Amino acid sequence: RKLIEKKEPGRMVNISSLAAFNTTPNSAAVLYSTTKSAIVRMTEALAVEWAKHHINVNAIAPGMFSSEMLDGMLERIGDVSQTLPRKRICTPEQMDSTLLFLVSPSSECVTGTCIKIDDGQTSR
Repeated sequence: RKLIEKKEPGRMVNISSLAAFNTTPNSAAVLYSTTKSAIVRMTEALAVEWAKHHINVNAIAPGMFSSEMLDGMLERIGDVSQTLPRKRICTPEQMDSTLLFLVSPSSECVTGTCIKIDDGQTSR
């Protein structure tokens, strides 16, 4: 809103998750998936609303990547990396370039989208 008040163009990147696009029969995951889906829809709505102010609004949806959250899941379900297309789990640093692109001038015509960063996981 400060950008709107100052009449300056800008960029906003929201963080969603692949869970926004997948259904899971796990009741605990329902709440997580629902909130991550809401982030994607909010991104789309704000992109339309703020377009007239030259503010780009996008989101990224990371898949599995090294984190404390994933470590806890892997303790329960075991190593799933071999089930993934590239047989690996990405690092947070591997997501940086997508985020940097979305906040750079190169993304001037990109707004209202959610980029999945999943190393091909949802392409199966």
